[in-house]
Order: sequence, then structure tokens, then C-alpha cells
Amino acid sequence: MKEFYYNRKKLRNWTILSLILLLGVLCLSANTFVVSVWLYVVKIFALLFYLGMFYVYINPQRLAKIDDEGIIIDSNEKLKWADIEKAERFKKKFFCGRDFIRFKLKKNAKYHLRFMQKLSATIKYGAFSVPLYAMTKKDAAAIEKEIYKHLTVGSKIKNTVKRVLKTFSSSKSKTKSKKK
Repeated sequence: MKEFYYNRKKLRNWTILSLILLLGVLCLSANTFVVSVWLYVVKIFALLFYLGMFYVYINPQRLAKIDDEGIIIDSNEKLKWADIEKAERFKKKFFCGRDFIRFKLKKNAKYHLRFMQKLSATIKYGAFSVPLYAMTKKDAAAIEKEIYKHLTVGSKIKNTVKRVLKTFSSSKSKTKSKKK
């Protein structure tokens, strides 16, 4: 079982920026009651935002967990390797594109989708995709290698079973024709 986490380097920059904003808000003061109440609310939200960023920075968030049965993306339902028809890799185009791997499921595969998965199912990312842009390059290469290893092993097994069944059924038909 392998686990992959989001890159915390970008989060570190946002944490530093939020700390600067928090300190700036704490330095402000107001003369009137209404402005001071709103300023107090802004200070509370800035403090909560900073504490949330700090918590996420200390406790890394899991992006994907891969084992022999399937893959769990974020905290969604486990996607089984047998239900994946293929995995498509989309590369960055120009400046605004992002690298990701999108899984195309078989028609009979049914999974419970969360709200964000329902939203992303209508765009190019799809309901089940791994964002390679949110990881370090080393982790992105490792997860891509792991995904394609599991998918090719599964497809090789399926193709071997199909070939064995095909030769077995063709040998039965040949023996029946010889008996006649």
C-alpha cells in the first residue's frame, strides 16, 4: 500500500501570506462601534484562516492511496482496478493548463459520487482524476508509474483469460466437428 500527499510547498507560501495579513488586521483599530465590531469579526476570520492553514501544513493531506485492490483519491470511495477501462493522462497546455490523470470507468461500474465529483464530472477532469499538478514531480512520476503498473497487470490478466477461453472454446468446436 502506497500513500501520496499534496505538495506542501505552495501551502507554506499561503501560510506566510495569511500570517502577514493576520498581523496587519490585528494592528488596525477603529473609533466607531460599528466599524470596531466588523473589524473584530474580520480578525476572528483571519485568525481561523491562519489556524486552518497551519493545521493543514502540519498534518499533510492525503491525495491518493494505492493498493492491489484499487485506488482511493482524497477521501472518496475506493475505485477498483477491475472497474477502470483506461487511464488518460492530460498534459499541461500553454500556461494555464494542468497535468492530471483521468480514469474512464466501465459502463457497468457504479460509484457513489460526492458533490465535487458530480461537479467535476461535467468538465474535462472527470469524476475520478488524480491531480499531478498538486504533487511534487517525484511523487507525480511515482504515482503515474504505480497506476499504469496496476492497470497493465489487470489488462494482461484479462487478455490472457480471454485467450485461454477463446482457445478452449475453439478446441471444443473442432473436436465436435471431427466427431461428426
